[in-house]
Amino acid sequence: MSNAFCSFSKITFKSFFAKEILTLFLILSVTATFSQKVNISGSFWDDSNGVDLNSTVYGFVAGEKVKLGETDRKQRFNFELPTLADSLVFESIGYNSVSIPVNFVGSFKNQSSANLSINSKGGHGQFQQKDIFVFCKSSTQKKGMTYGLYNIKNDSLFQSMDFTTIIDRFGSFSFPIAPRYFSKKLKVIGKMVDNDVVLNIDLKASNGFTFIDLNIYPSEKKTETEAVLATIKVESSKDSKVTNLKEFESLPYPTFGSRNLYFDQSKFELKSENRLILDSLAIYLQQKMNARINVSGYTDNVGKETLNTILAKYRTQVVANYLKNKGVAATQIDLDWENHNSESKKATEELNKFRKVVIEEIN
Repeated sequence: MSNAFCSFSKITFKSFFAKEILTLFLILSVTATFSQKVNISGSFWDDSNGVDLNSTVYGFVAGEKVKLGETDRKQRFNFELPTLADSLVFESIGYNSVSIPVNFVGSFKNQSSANLSINSKGGHGQFQQKDIFVFCKSSTQKKGMTYGLYNIKNDSLFQSMDFTTIIDRFGSFSFPIAPRYFSKKLKVIGKMVDNDVVLNIDLKASNGFTFIDLNIYPSEKKTETEAVLATIKVESSKDSKVTNLKEFESLPYPTFGSRNLYFDQSKFELKSENRLILDSLAIYLQQKMNARINVSGYTDNVGKETLNTILAKYRTQVVANYLKNKGVAATQIDLDWENHNSESKKATEELNKFRKVVIEEIN
């Protein structure tokens, strides 16, 4: 009886083991055959002080937790994200893990890439929003290509934003999804210099990060008439209703509020996450011309006060110059850096949080 039971147990174990191997093989085969990938680079950082963290990145693919990559010596990650994944997980010792749902729009048949700056609270950059459009760099981008996000209302097409400059300069662009976008029909349209539409993607807002493939595929190429005019009645820009709607929809958020941009010790170079914040702010200030901001530079209390004042000035000016180069009017920016290391004298620990520039909208 015991021998029979042992024989039955061995057969059952072998069958179970074989089944598990087959299941794993099928998952890997399906992933390899049908899943496209996006190259992701960036950092996972402490929201309280701006320090990049040593971390590991995982993805959930077909219900399985799969290690995708880990940060290098500079605390930067670079990994391939399969389009079969439904979430990303960032883990760092001493911090709660951050899980982010992911969605994919487009074919991703060609190489695409994106930059991510994830903070320890699960937001992108210093935004509190956790729902983001990520427009992925195209390997088939052509010279003179323009990109725009549009929404459709009452069979009319309204441009929400033109992100051509940002794509040209940084390769990818992350845009926070305001609550109003969840109820709208959206399109991403790419045009050539002759206004020929070569990219026309239907899009909807989803929770988490939505990656959008900007690659151009031959079968998807359409003319202006076929892609837009045949299905969408484009209203005249002279229509006051359209003008007001365009201005409202262009703003990435109703008010900027305030943001902290952190710097390394004794440095005034902008970090990648700082540039992402400033790119979005530049769009906001260009669309809301009556808005003004105050840019204040701070340092820690290490070293001579005169040198720290100069460093605070440089940090302030590099932020202001970046915004001006993006087309923001100088009259919209007030600068301040004098005596801004006094508060750090009260504490000798956690000096990283004093190495910053504070940007606040002036009401």
